[in-house]
Amino acid sequence: MNFDISEWEEVSSTSLSDAMLGLHTMESSIKPLNRKMRVVGPAYTVQIIKNDCAVIFKALQEAPEGSVLVIAAQGTTDVAFLGEIVTKIAQKQGIAGIVIDGCVRDSLAISEGAFPVFAKGAIPKIPAANYLGQVQKTIVCADVIVRPGDIICADADGVVVVPLEETSQILQKAMEKETKDHWKIETMIPDSEALQSYLDKISKKYKTTP
Repeated sequence: MNFDISEWEEVSSTSLSDAMLGLHTMESSIKPLNRKMRVVGPAYTVQIIKNDCAVIFKALQEAPEGSVLVIAAQGTTDVAFLGEIVTKIAQKQGIAGIVIDGCVRDSLAISEGAFPVFAKGAIPKIPAANYLGQVQKTIVCADVIVRPGDIICADADGVVVVPLEETSQILQKAMEKETKDHWKIETMIPDSEALQSYLDKISKKYKTTP
C-alpha cells in the first residue's frame, strides 16, 4: 500500500469518526500521554497473549517505517507493556506511533518526548516475557476491530480506525466536513444573520422530528 501522509495531516479524528457515523472509534479510555500528540499511519497489529510483552520487540524489528503499532492487550491495566526504552527504539526504527488498550510506564518521560503514545493508563509493573504473542493478525483493540494496513488516526480526542478498503471515500467525506466546519467557524458564526438562519434551520428539524 502506498500511504501518503500529507493527505491525512489536516484531518481530525472527529471528522473521520463523523464520516464513519461513529463506527470504528476506540473507547474513550485510550488517550495520548500528551494531548498535543498526534499520529496517522497504517496499522501494524500486535496481539498480546497472557500478558506477553516479548512480542512487542518482534514488532519493533519487523514493522515498516511509518506504521503505527496497534497493541491489543485486552484492556489489561495491572502491568505495563512498554516504557521509555521501547518508545526510543520505535522512534529509531521509524515507527510513527503506538496505540495500546493497556498500560505503559515511564509515562512522564514519554509525555515530554516527541513520540506519540496512546494508552489506557500507566503503572510501573512490567510483565514477564512468555513469547506467545502474535503480529499482523486481525485484532480487537479498545472495542474496535483492527486489521493490518487499516489507517489509524489518533489525536487529542481519541483514536479512529479507517478500514483499508474504505480509505478514499472516508477521507473525502472527512475533508468535506472539515471544509464545512471551517466555514461555520470563520464565516457563519461571525455573521449574526447567517448564524440565526442556521439556528432556525436546526430548530425546525427538531420540531418536525417525532
